[in-house]
Amino acid sequence: MGPEMQIEWRTRAIRDMRRLDTRDRERIIAKIERYASDPSALANQVVMLSGSRYRRLRVGNYRVIFHAESAGIMTVLRVRHRREAYE
Repeated sequence: MGPEMQIEWRTRAIRDMRRLDTRDRERIIAKIERYASDPSALANQVVMLSGSRYRRLRVGNYRVIFHAESAGIMTVLRVRHRREAYE
């Protein structure tokens, strides 16, 4: 296991999170932090989006759209319900 990734939140992702109820928000944050500390542990829940450099992390009915840089930075771009995530 390599060093832990630093997590950066884009303004849109913060706004998305504010719209969620506390329980969902806590689950999503816990999953993001878990992925940042050990990406291989959640490898089966992360998929590269086709035609894009972004990845998607599945958290129940929500999808976290993010970009993981080789410099050890995970940039969270959006947090959307699965029916809205791919629009």
